[in-house]
Amino acid sequence: MLLKRGAEAELRRTEWHGRPAVEKVRLPKAYRHERLDDEIRKARIRMEARLMSEARKLGISIPIIYDVDLRGRRLVMEYVDGPQVKEVLQKRLADPRVVARAIGRLAGTLHANGIVHGDLTTSNMLWRDGRIHVIDFSMGEKTSSLEAQGVDLRLLKEAWTSAHFDLQEMFESEVLAAYREAHAGADATIAKLGEIEERGRYT
Repeated sequence: MLLKRGAEAELRRTEWHGRPAVEKVRLPKAYRHERLDDEIRKARIRMEARLMSEARKLGISIPIIYDVDLRGRRLVMEYVDGPQVKEVLQKRLADPRVVARAIGRLAGTLHANGIVHGDLTTSNMLWRDGRIHVIDFSMGEKTSSLEAQGVDLRLLKEAWTSAHFDLQEMFESEVLAAYREAHAGADATIAKLGEIEERGRYT
């Protein structure tokens, strides 16, 4: 069953040896040379699986990967049955301060260990059993670049202020506070966030 079709991939409900699962298939791009497109899709599947595996080792809740199929350009992973964190915050399904601090901790933990998610929004986080499960590392990369981490924070802040405008003050007081606790280099990344925002005002 098709769950979602995006620009880069399709998500389908499936089963893996009797367990509920999600199949993510990287879609070909007609505008790219076939061989180049094939290599790009293979590399991105490999990188996504690597980032998910590393994040899990850091204690961050990530769907379990059941299969990495480079030939089929697909990942098969655990189906996490829970609402998006976006919905949890909007409908107050959990204490917003607890959720905000959990987001800050996971973002700080990723960045402290050289992982940039690439699309760090509350739509790419699921809530199950009182924990955040991070999904969709398809735009992620392994880097300690301040610029990349600042952009990651910028995306998170934009998503937070647009989807959770009634909780805007919590981005500073809870999300970034917890981010600082989890990441020794947080001040430099937050300064980079401010620099990126300043640049955006003049473009």
